[in-house]
Amino acid sequence: MSFLGLDLSTQQLKLLVTNEQLEVTNSYAIEFEKHLPHYNTTKGVYTNEETGSVVAPVVMWLEALDMILEQMKKDDDFDFASVKGISGSCQQHGSVYVSSKFHTGLEKASSDKSFKESLTEECFALQTAPNWQDHSTGEEIKIFEDYIGGKEELAKVTGSRAHYRFTGTQIRKIAKDHPKEYANTDRIQLVSSFLASLFIGKVANLEEADATGMNLYDVPNRKWSEELLATCSLSHEKDGVTDESERAKAVESLKQKLGDVTPVGYDNIGSVSPYLVKRYGFSPDCKVYAFTGDNLATILSLPLNQDELLISLGTSTTVLLVTKTYAPSSNYHLFIHPTIPDAYMGMICYCNGSLAREKVRDVLNEKYHKPHADWTLFDELLEKSTSFDNKLGVYFPLGEIVPNRRAQTLRATLNSDGSIKVVDSWDAEIDAPAILHSQALSCRARASPMLSIHTETVAPQCEDLEFDEKTISAINLSQRPHKVVFVGGASKNIHISRKFAEVLGAGENLRFDNPNACALGGAFKASWSVYREEGGNDDYHKYLAGKFKGGMEVVEAEDKWEQFIPGLKMLKQMEDILEH
Repeated sequence: MSFLGLDLSTQQLKLLVTNEQLEVTNSYAIEFEKHLPHYNTTKGVYTNEETGSVVAPVVMWLEALDMILEQMKKDDDFDFASVKGISGSCQQHGSVYVSSKFHTGLEKASSDKSFKESLTEECFALQTAPNWQDHSTGEEIKIFEDYIGGKEELAKVTGSRAHYRFTGTQIRKIAKDHPKEYANTDRIQLVSSFLASLFIGKVANLEEADATGMNLYDVPNRKWSEELLATCSLSHEKDGVTDESERAKAVESLKQKLGDVTPVGYDNIGSVSPYLVKRYGFSPDCKVYAFTGDNLATILSLPLNQDELLISLGTSTTVLLVTKTYAPSSNYHLFIHPTIPDAYMGMICYCNGSLAREKVRDVLNEKYHKPHADWTLFDELLEKSTSFDNKLGVYFPLGEIVPNRRAQTLRATLNSDGSIKVVDSWDAEIDAPAILHSQALSCRARASPMLSIHTETVAPQCEDLEFDEKTISAINLSQRPHKVVFVGGASKNIHISRKFAEVLGAGENLRFDNPNACALGGAFKASWSVYREEGGNDDYHKYLAGKFKGGMEVVEAEDKWEQFIPGLKMLKQMEDILEH
């Protein structure tokens, strides 16, 4: 028995095969630029620098799936009949605009033809799909936030403020700029539901967790937001549409294009198509389970439970956490969890991660005439920094998202009365611990509203603080995560992981190296779903924890959580005076 997990990302299509013990037995990948050079993409996309448009050719994805399945069949003589379940992940927010002929193309696909041959251009209203890197929807962002009453109100309804890449703003732009193609669109699919459609041989509904990345789904009420659908379809009152029947018609048309939403859970969305059974030898009993977004699949690749964090220390810093607290903010995202119906996945994204730390390292190395990329001195300074020394630095070589500020550097010391004193400069050695402390404190502060209240006792020196124009209570700031798992390139530096762990104060700190997290999350979901449909009772976390053999490393860190409480207020004061 085996399971397939796919990951359709910007630059490649990856497929993993796992067995019943959740062990990876086979791995395949098609890199778009390398293996499909005739599409002339750069890193998988077409970019228009003038407009900010970033799109990918949909037919390229069809050919990639053809190639990967043919490779499995011819090169490996893979036993497709052994596959019991299939799921996967795809680049979030991207959308595919299919015509009514897409249905026919799927249903009548002949097993002697490839997907690319069966699904011709006329199956698609648009030949390209917007990519998450797209920056062409600035006007639409303003409209989405203005029409509903501001960025915080939009976050309250959908879990996120408006973003360039989110599907709702993209649909509005397409409806406005390409009305003929929009009218010819029978269904708007997320990339995840599009890929799932290819496996079941019919149009798959949107998966609920991934649908929360559209700025259209009313998360608290688990349904499409009528007002946002009106905004998306150019029929809102503020668009000048005063005829209620005209608005209702436009909203209903968009609802039909979006289709129903598949609730999160383990129910299959269908068996593999007769086409795949005949062409590759899949069992007709093989089930397909709703594909989800890449960030959501990442959290499925590890046994993470409520109040547990995954922190990716890469070029950017990303915090993912499992929470049952719906505490939306315009400065982070809340998605419905893909396998836990009453839970959410929080996501905080920072621009300035490794790059900012590397710039501090470079200054140190230049001062002491050390090799450019050497971390020895930086690490030694972190090791010597055994406590919070009332010094913090904010280091933004790039404009930052959280908080939303321009590129700048600010250094300060903490006065005895709790105020701060801005300093123009200090010894370069101070910057090493100062940057780690500020980065970790920001994660700690902004994750705290999403953590469960486990203690009603306010920690010493904790007080209500305002971050991002929202007050975080002293009670929230007194909570700690149960567990933190560090991933990403910088997590391999134990000194950096340890410093983050000291500030965050979790009960357990681990490090994990997994470049295939998204595909693995899909395979794990397929395995668990089959288990549940066959009568198993364990929830996703318990199932995964019982079988997981990932080999996570323990990050040994002293409990210095209380030492850094004054740093929270200090960081808040520094952010208040940063230049916009």
